Amino acid sequence: MLALLVVAVLHACRKPEDDLGLELLPGEPLGLVADTAAMHAFTFEDSAVQTSGLSRVLVGSYLDPEFGALKASLVAQLRLTTNNIGQGQDNSGLVADSIVLSLAFEPTATHYGNLSPQRFVVQELSTALSIDSVYHSNDRPEVLTEDLVALHGGEVTPDPTHNVILANDTVVPQVRIPLRLDLAERFLDAFGTSSMVDNPAFLGFFKGIKVSVENGAQAPHQGGILYFNTTGNASKVTVYYHDQNNQPELLRSLDLIMSASGVRYTSVERDPTQAEAPGLAQALSDPEAPAQALYLQTLGGYRAALRFPGLDQRAEPGKALSKAELIVPVNGTFYPYYLPSSTLLLFREVNGNDVFLPDQVNGATGIGGNYDVAQRVYRFNITRYASQVMNGTLPNEGLLLVASSSGVSANRTVLCGPEHPDTPMRLLLTFTTY
Repeated sequence: MLALLVVAVLHACRKPEDDLGLELLPGEPLGLVADTAAMHAFTFEDSAVQTSGLSRVLVGSYLDPEFGALKASLVAQLRLTTNNIGQGQDNSGLVADSIVLSLAFEPTATHYGNLSPQRFVVQELSTALSIDSVYHSNDRPEVLTEDLVALHGGEVTPDPTHNVILANDTVVPQVRIPLRLDLAERFLDAFGTSSMVDNPAFLGFFKGIKVSVENGAQAPHQGGILYFNTTGNASKVTVYYHDQNNQPELLRSLDLIMSASGVRYTSVERDPTQAEAPGLAQALSDPEAPAQALYLQTLGGYRAALRFPGLDQRAEPGKALSKAELIVPVNGTFYPYYLPSSTLLLFREVNGNDVFLPDQVNGATGIGGNYDVAQRVYRFNITRYASQVMNGTLPNEGLLLVASSSGVSANRTVLCGPEHPDTPMRLLLTFTTY
């Protein structure tokens, strides 16, 4: 339906983002006409996203009634903090006391979903990782089958809000997983050998670990994805030992760290068939169907395509586009631990690549897209894009709507589509008439 709003003004005015209407003479009478553009949208599967070399890695699993099962695993190298470990000393009296994997929570964002107990599994990589390679959400590392977690040590209830007390030391909130003592002994046996000379040698000796969870069948809303910081030295494997031949009362330790210098990435598995609600499956099955809902998910999950039929035919004499605002409401209610993405992104697709809109002169978020909690809506100002489509500068090929932080978060969002009966997604066009 065409909606008209005419407001008489005495003087021409122009916002910085407006590119049209410059030919008007001062003092000419103007009017504003608001209209809603025709729109079609659909959900489609995203391609794998890069998860290596980023600020955090993810571990955990949960069952989402609308999106199905999601599982994330950490894959990482362990690195020495110093060279020539054990060289030139008597290592015959070294005795392993324990070995612990520490995963430090990301301080600014700790998890998505619940903090219910999860059963961790740690496996040794059988194939080396390369610092020169880019790893994606669908990369599956080759691992040895045995679990390195100590007996009964894998069941952990995450607590990202409290520091951990270790003897007389206080460390950042973290998950601590005891590993098998024979792994500690294996590291101690390598003291003084060529395997401990430097990191290239050590990575040939021990290629790294995969940290995953095996939670079995989960109930809807059970479980969550934990966010861990692997850019410093807090996420690591620590071997605790003593030397029975030299000060046996002295507790010693060896840290094998995850850091920005090494490879670490998130490997993702999803099973949308476990979703209880049929909406996602229906949306994926028929992109041509009128969409009441759209589904976005990070980690290579789902995107939405937006099409504006006839937008390139909207230019008319005597009318200049002054604003084009895309309004994207959140669909219905949501589980309180499955918050919508804090920011959505808009791109054009050019030769299979995401390309900024002409409105994004200040970066991806320069056009808006932040979630308005009170209004439960996202808003984008895409005036330049719409203007250039209308005047033929850009092809009318539509846009891509994407959840932000796709490689480092587990966010998912259900949006109202253009055919939602109450609060539809829409492109509101405001013209200046003269």
